[in-house]
Amino acid sequence: MDYLLHILVMVALYAILAGSFNLLIGFSGLFALSHAAFFGVGAYTTAILAVGYGLPFPWPLLAGVVVAGLVGLAIGLPALRVGGEYLVIITLALQVIAVAVMLNWTSLTGGTQGIGNVPRIQVLGTALDTAGRFLPLAVAVAALSLWIAWRLGASPFGRALRAMRENEAAAQAVGKNVVAMKLIVFAVSAGIASIAGALYAHYIAFVSAVSFTIETTIYILAMVILGGTGNLSGSVLGAAILVVLPELLKFVDLPPDIADKLRQVMYGVILIVMLRLRPQGLLPEHDEKRARVPAGLGGDGLATLAPASPADGAVTVEGRGLMKGFGGIVAVQDFAIDLQRGRIIGLIGPNGAGKTTAFNLLTGFLAPDAGTVRVRGEVVSGRAPHRIVRAGMARSFQDLRLFRKMTVLDNVRVALPAQKGDRLLHVYLLPWVVRAEERANLGRAMAVLRFVGLEAKAGELAESLSYAEEKLLVIARLLATGAEVLLFDEPLSGLDPGTMESIFPIVRKLAQQGKTICIIEHNLDVIRGLCDWAVFLDEGRKIAEGTPDTLIADPVLAERYFK
Repeated sequence: MDYLLHILVMVALYAILAGSFNLLIGFSGLFALSHAAFFGVGAYTTAILAVGYGLPFPWPLLAGVVVAGLVGLAIGLPALRVGGEYLVIITLALQVIAVAVMLNWTSLTGGTQGIGNVPRIQVLGTALDTAGRFLPLAVAVAALSLWIAWRLGASPFGRALRAMRENEAAAQAVGKNVVAMKLIVFAVSAGIASIAGALYAHYIAFVSAVSFTIETTIYILAMVILGGTGNLSGSVLGAAILVVLPELLKFVDLPPDIADKLRQVMYGVILIVMLRLRPQGLLPEHDEKRARVPAGLGGDGLATLAPASPADGAVTVEGRGLMKGFGGIVAVQDFAIDLQRGRIIGLIGPNGAGKTTAFNLLTGFLAPDAGTVRVRGEVVSGRAPHRIVRAGMARSFQDLRLFRKMTVLDNVRVALPAQKGDRLLHVYLLPWVVRAEERANLGRAMAVLRFVGLEAKAGELAESLSYAEEKLLVIARLLATGAEVLLFDEPLSGLDPGTMESIFPIVRKLAQQGKTICIIEHNLDVIRGLCDWAVFLDEGRKIAEGTPDTLIADPVLAERYFK
């Protein structure tokens, strides 16, 4: 019986580890290989404080959470500049360094001897010195830890994490501070993992670096992948299977001389079959193409999100003397542009003229080498993209950059500005406030989808939309930011004339409501049929500006455009 209870204790501990690791990999798309280091920090902090200083439970555990959170912040710093395989390599190196510190800082960690005689947890005078006594505490703490992870993942902050996972630039373009998000999720994930380490130290009563190596990280990673990334229930299932399955195989009668090797082969084959049948994991994030959308969402939330302003032609954006070079190539030089409220301005020119670079300079995705950008008179050049969105100017991308593994509704909801649920203190300390705002934001998001004609697609994944519907979702997401200035990078490219004609009224209505709109477009029919004014850019310079008909009729400009 103790043997079975011990297995259940280990399932609870690894469920904590898998759930916390899933926050990084499944929710945030940060593929880091340093999770066992967080596990070890919690275990060693607990052992050092409990053995060396006599601190009783739960103080060593809480100290471990703080220390691991700080380590998580430090490990998260490389993720601010690198991603993908580079982040894997850097975090792998940090994992190796952590183990080396555990093995060689003998005065603190005991070196290769580890730290023994970690005191058992006492509850009401009873020592939790058996698996049966320890199991209720392990299950309760695991449930609390997973609730912390679930609360984060189910909040607007968790939705923003998924958006960052799908495309960092697009997340910035809807006002999300991806730098802060990466640091926070590393710290939270590390803190939760350290809880498992603290329990492990008290349960085993011994801490050694061999328990926190890269092999342990890979073991936890396998649990996340097998259970399903982006789904905490899957993490629990994956932990249960990988902990229990080797024990079950011990009951398979095999020849004694090759039993261990055959069991390892059987273990591997079973996992391969599981992943072959369910490559997305046993409990994936989205098991269906359509999610449920609450019924009865009415009202005109769009009016509060994007209140109408007078289309009076007042200048809202000024770009002056903008310049950007890449090595010896000058992409934009001495570029000036004015964008007016209620007007649709086209930015045209041949391929390579610098149009997208100009957008990047206006919206903070590139810092200008010279020049300034003002939004309603306020200098915004040099600010991060998310801060420029909050100042009132947002942009789309030529390659759409939708959050494809998120629903249409969530693509819009994540873009809504100033969400209280983007702050951890509100998520955990003011959940009723976050819930009330979420209900209101559902109505606002549905109003935006209704405006562009995608209300019926709200519950579908963005990846299932047609190309024309994807274009409409780009408009909806941009509108949801609440920005007064909307910059569209080729919003109608690749569409047939009939579809374009159906989208024209949407863009015109935005301008009539006082939005400032600038469009990069190669299709001159779009420029002629939609824009009030056009700016011709070539070789990084503004060559001319005027009405679309005037520019298109100019033979010199036509020659440069079609050369």
